[in-house]
Amino acid sequence: MFSEALHRAVRATVVPAVALAAVSIPVLSCSDARGDDIDDVIAELNSSPTVTGTEDAKSYTLLFDAYLDVTRPPSPVGVDFNLMTIHPGMSGWSDVSSWAESNPAMADAIIAAKDRKIVGLPYGASSVPSAYRSAGVVAEIGVDGSLAARSFPYLDAVRTISAFATAETYRRLEAGEIQAGLDLAMAHLAVLRQFCDREFLVEKSTAIRLLSAALTNLRDVFYTYSGQLTAEQLTRIGRTEIPYLRPGRGKLLMPEADRVVAAALLEQVFDAATGSPITDKFSSSFAGIQSADAPFTRFGAARRWAMIAEVHSSLDASQERLTLVFDDWWRRWRIQEYDQLLDIEPQFGRTNPVRYAAVLYAIQDIQDLFKQRNRLIVEVNGTAMAAGLCAYKAVFGNYPNDSEKIYAQFVRKSSDTDPYDLTFGAMRYRQVSARTSIDTSLGRVWLEPGDALLYSRGENNADDRGSTHTAGIMSEGTLGVDGDVIVWPPLKAYGRAQGVID
Repeated sequence: MFSEALHRAVRATVVPAVALAAVSIPVLSCSDARGDDIDDVIAELNSSPTVTGTEDAKSYTLLFDAYLDVTRPPSPVGVDFNLMTIHPGMSGWSDVSSWAESNPAMADAIIAAKDRKIVGLPYGASSVPSAYRSAGVVAEIGVDGSLAARSFPYLDAVRTISAFATAETYRRLEAGEIQAGLDLAMAHLAVLRQFCDREFLVEKSTAIRLLSAALTNLRDVFYTYSGQLTAEQLTRIGRTEIPYLRPGRGKLLMPEADRVVAAALLEQVFDAATGSPITDKFSSSFAGIQSADAPFTRFGAARRWAMIAEVHSSLDASQERLTLVFDDWWRRWRIQEYDQLLDIEPQFGRTNPVRYAAVLYAIQDIQDLFKQRNRLIVEVNGTAMAAGLCAYKAVFGNYPNDSEKIYAQFVRKSSDTDPYDLTFGAMRYRQVSARTSIDTSLGRVWLEPGDALLYSRGENNADDRGSTHTAGIMSEGTLGVDGDVIVWPPLKAYGRAQGVID
């Protein structure tokens, strides 16, 4: 969660300075946190526009009521069974198809939720019905009474809903129910876009990755069922439906809830009268964060944090630093991708890892979210362009050549932009004239003469002619840096056809 560099800086800088001090370190249990602080934070979070509103504007009850009745999938949703691995050619497809068909209420809920404005799921386990709590459909703040701990198990429900939507979309298409399959696929995208507006970093990041993956699946649909999709269907998707996902700077907002919780946590671990850290609360709160994945290191972490408390900045200074970090992120979030401001190291990276250790441990660096958003813009724009290319081919029997434009009739010109192009130019496109290879993380695939190649420059901003595809949509780490982002052809379909992937 936090960089090893930060841990090294805390150990190397603080411990020698205070090693001779005799420090008493009572380690508090999580239940020693004040419940009223947590209630206040939950109340503030639930006053957000992404939670408040009329019930008919919210989608969460539609989705999660239906989810509670979904039968057990053939395999647990996880690494081996998810929206990226489900397709009609997979092993066990008949069981997956039967599972999807046996849950029509879930499909109906996704389609009905498409036109809702927000998810609206309230924060706090006590804010949802007991049936939701029993099924883990909660966004819990203050787990075990600690503001430093929050949990979002409802995201597992979202992953299951996405796996179902993928399976049912393919089932309908395989059954020849083309428009019904497209309707569900587009509703699934719209629902995931609603989840992208949730308030915490982990919620937003998870939803962005799921939406990016669902868009790659839609392009797979364009290719696999090309002979059954009409130019009118593809044009409507490319011109009308995909652009309204709106992943840009002005529509997809930065997560704000992490700041709210961090501010409350700082107030909880500092003495309001003196502005100094309360040593026992300081060490118990932040040692718990640091040792979340390695509980046996908690006592040693508590000792270090008690030492840090001796040299840490005041409450006022820490609050000012928290505001400075988030204000800097907000400015960067709203400006053009390659503004000169982005060449300056973010305030988060310039924050002293000892004097403001509490600030750095109370929040997470969101820099990777900027990369995820750019990748989502590529997936949205690229899918609209791919729909236009397929509509063109449906009408004329071949893909357009390099000089032809498809905007006016089949897709909006505004979709042909690449966030990884330093000049904000168009995506790169050509009709392949000779057998051409593309290297992927799973192996090499081949394009034949006449195929269309549409790609983004990728994170390194370099035009590699589409020779290498950078993966990373569903990984938990940083998106791939080297290589281009191949939008068309759909590499999953090509890889399966050529035996590169299952």
